[in-house]
Amino acid sequence: MKQMVRKGKPNRHEKVLQCLLSGKPVSPQEIADCFKGTDQEKVMYRLSTNIYNCRLDGAVIKVIKSGRAVTGYQLVNPDQFDQNGRFKGTVTPSATPIKSVVTKAVDQSQPAELSS
Repeated sequence: MKQMVRKGKPNRHEKVLQCLLSGKPVSPQEIADCFKGTDQEKVMYRLSTNIYNCRLDGAVIKVIKSGRAVTGYQLVNPDQFDQNGRFKGTVTPSATPIKSVVTKAVDQSQPAELSS
């Protein structure tokens, strides 16, 4: 099944992805500056929720911390998103399938012999 790319106004998490598209670390303050003067500015306290939604869309985001405080976010796979912050649907090749191994059943009625 082919993945459909949504059209229309970008969602809040897609706008966060637009800020991260450079692939370089971006501070939370820089992300908040992208939303300055918009109707979304009031809800930027939910940045971690937006990062979570980006990850649901296929983004691999590295969180840069100093102790417990977050100092930045970095998008590891910016080549898989378009300039609107929407996932292009680039599929990574799957791993080679593992062959199933059938083992011989052991008779539990006889005690096992230990060799030394």
